Amino acid sequence: MRARRIVVAVAALAVVPTYPLAAQHFSIGPQVAFGDYRETTSDLHYRGGGVGAKASVVWKKFSADVWLSKVKYKPEGGTATTDFDASEVDVRLRYYISGPFSAELGFMNRKADPEFEAQSMGAVMAGAQMSHLLGPGGRMALDGGLMFGPKFSGGGSISALGAVRLGLGLTVDALHGRLRVTGDYEFQSVSRTTDDGSGSISAPLQQSLGRVGFAIAF
Repeated sequence: MRARRIVVAVAALAVVPTYPLAAQHFSIGPQVAFGDYRETTSDLHYRGGGVGAKASVVWKKFSADVWLSKVKYKPEGGTATTDFDASEVDVRLRYYISGPFSAELGFMNRKADPEFEAQSMGAVMAGAQMSHLLGPGGRMALDGGLMFGPKFSGGGSISALGAVRLGLGLTVDALHGRLRVTGDYEFQSVSRTTDDGSGSISAPLQQSLGRVGFAIAF
């Protein structure tokens, strides 16, 4: 339900009159998502696929991307035995600095269903992006940073530098920039620890999430 409300809100932005942001560029479209999720050890290993959507807006030196995805994960060998769905929201805000570099701030929230088959997680993210023009209509972006203040459904904590994310994005324009082919890949590594009553134990999380689709540009 929450994901549906966000989709509606993002779609509504597309029909807002453009006079408040006269220089803006906006795009929105569906994506196919695929992921790899590991928890505690590689024995708890899942892979899956699903659907998603991406919306982007650019205004002067500011830009933002919003991703929604829902992936159905299935056990990939090891000790994992139960499927689960992961609904994720990623928001990334950027400010252009100089050359290919932009500063980046955002947040992510991943909800696992059933609740405790995997870790639901939310965190604030800060980092930087480097964007490179590949040629007419083609652009590649590399970004990365740290994830701060993560909250887990099963509890746990991390050190100040214990959660990192790396991303790769590709956009190719077609139909004079009105249609865009989009591709994104993100890797998250979280050095989580928990306390079972006898002391701290390592319980890391790792996810790779890829998304491919297209978007209509306004």
